[in-house]
Amino acid sequence: MKYKGRGLLALCLALALLLSACGNGENTAATMHLVKTEGTVSVDDAKGEAVKLMENLGLFSGYALTTQAASYGWINMDDTKLAKLDAQSQVDINKADKLLELNVRSGNLFFNVTEPLETDETMNIRTSTMMVGIRGTCGWVETEGENQMRVCLLRGKVDCMVLDENSAVLTMETITAGQAALMRLENGEAFITVEEFDPQEVPAFVE
Repeated sequence: MKYKGRGLLALCLALALLLSACGNGENTAATMHLVKTEGTVSVDDAKGEAVKLMENLGLFSGYALTTQAASYGWINMDDTKLAKLDAQSQVDINKADKLLELNVRSGNLFFNVTEPLETDETMNIRTSTMMVGIRGTCGWVETEGENQMRVCLLRGKVDCMVLDENSAVLTMETITAGQAALMRLENGEAFITVEEFDPQEVPAFVE
């Protein structure tokens, strides 16, 4: 994907936000765009049909993004919520009114919400059985199948939940900056292990 003129300026602003600490304020998830790709990235619409990549590609509920080896994708949501797909990752977007969910089918995802969400707004990063409630924070998630997710937090705090097949919460823990939560579901039993993580273990795709 190539960027020129104003497109390059918009991309630089988006990336500056992505790598920044975080701010304060309120926002709503009204627009989503794929602002940058590196390597091989594909996008499918809600019908499963391939979407042609273009500058600042609009993303909608039901869209799925997939990255191949040594490939990455940056999603800008209202210039206040940004996400980056790691290599060999797949993420589905689901949005209904003020509920936004990024469903990580495989791989890893970096997130940075630079302004706190409104009280009636919800943003989740999840698999079918794990969910992380995001407000104004940044960090990353690593998945290993549908029944294991690790969340590492760089700023703010998040609620980490393990869910049953009906999306009822089996167990929940809140973590803060510098902590990691390993969530697992084994034979119907839920576990969450919280520990401090070494700043040196921050993966390269987060930087």
